[in-house]
Amino acid sequence: MAKEKEKYHWDWGTQTFPTIDPHSKIKHKIIHEYIQTYIDVLMRNQLMPELGLSIVDGFSGGGIYNAEASEEKHFGSPIISLDAIQESEVRNNIDRKKQRPILSQHHFVDVKRENIGCLHSVLASRGHADRIGKDIHLHSGEFVQELPKITQNLKNFGRGERALFLLDQYGYSEVPFPTIKNIFRSLKNAEVLLTFNVDFLLAYLADQPANRKAISNIGLEKHVPWDQINHLKAFEQNGWKSIIQKGLSQGIKEETGARFMTVFFIRPLGSNSMNYWFIHLANNYRANDVMKGIHWKYGNNFTHYLSPASFYGYDANKDINVTGQPDLLFSSEEHAFDQATDSRINGELSELLPREIYNIEQQPFIKLMTELTNYTMANEQRVKKSLDDAIANGDLVATDKDGKTKRRKGSSIKPTDILLAPPQRSMFFLPSFPNKAKSEQ
Repeated sequence: MAKEKEKYHWDWGTQTFPTIDPHSKIKHKIIHEYIQTYIDVLMRNQLMPELGLSIVDGFSGGGIYNAEASEEKHFGSPIISLDAIQESEVRNNIDRKKQRPILSQHHFVDVKRENIGCLHSVLASRGHADRIGKDIHLHSGEFVQELPKITQNLKNFGRGERALFLLDQYGYSEVPFPTIKNIFRSLKNAEVLLTFNVDFLLAYLADQPANRKAISNIGLEKHVPWDQINHLKAFEQNGWKSIIQKGLSQGIKEETGARFMTVFFIRPLGSNSMNYWFIHLANNYRANDVMKGIHWKYGNNFTHYLSPASFYGYDANKDINVTGQPDLLFSSEEHAFDQATDSRINGELSELLPREIYNIEQQPFIKLMTELTNYTMANEQRVKKSLDDAIANGDLVATDKDGKTKRRKGSSIKPTDILLAPPQRSMFFLPSFPNKAKSEQ
């Protein structure tokens, strides 16, 4: 990755900045929108007097980029997070007599001193000079080495220990997964947005000591079928990546200890570019659902490498704003991709979910969602919609928690509602699960 790292060089004195890539802009949009939505969800509680939030940017860079084919500048994730919080504070205090501040701490880390020096100048140019050393902290060093003192600072800051870690590493090896597990163990309400260059890992994957050591260093060695790699590459040419990636994704969730994970793949512009995963890890279901909604907004492609129902992402080669060329398959309709994918997911879930509930007989909707969320890219809104037909046909019953009010459609379901298999169950379900059918009283 040496050439890739050399690409990212900052020097404020000479006004030397790297050029932002289209796929990085999408990543920045996701970060900006997620922070704002995160704050909006928390501040729906009108009695909350203030909100505390910490942002840790583990690979901050110099904070500014050149915009491609333009003299304009594009700000990096440190400025994006500061702007997102400021905008959210203004929006959430409109028409309020008693203002509710957002108290934030920011830790920006980069291994290169010249990058931190540039970031310092960028922050000052944006009016944040007085905050540096108070609630904005600059760290020149490796993220893993700086993490213990940052964690202690966040614990001392308190306020629910809400912290969002932005870990935009270059490859896959700079943030070992046991490190992320320690973040979740140390902070009550931590979340992580991690860049993971899965294609770079796969490109050099082989059952060799050096390779195994590299994977072991990040905590994923036991999740790679080392003894099968040569066979898979030889006889599963179209599927070996899928098999390996499924193991890696399951391993990441397991080794980080996060309850919820969503993977958004990003494919840079060009036929030979390496894909990477933009992974969101959290212990809060609502956080996961919010992020999935944002992924649907910015996604334009899906892949079969994990599952058509769970692996969604952005391909710069399919972005008309980047290439100037519409996707010929969907050129007749602006949102055709969303509609086609929505229809596919709705069809899969419409068959799967009623059968699952049939086997269990009843469960709260929120329990279904928390168990389902790691296995589908559908967010709560889309899962509810997929239940419309089953409820309308009587194959599924949804009631309020007291059992007094029946829902007429899936989109009306509330998190506390109960989903039940009907007393007289449709024979439609019986052939699929003959051994699980339970006798009715």
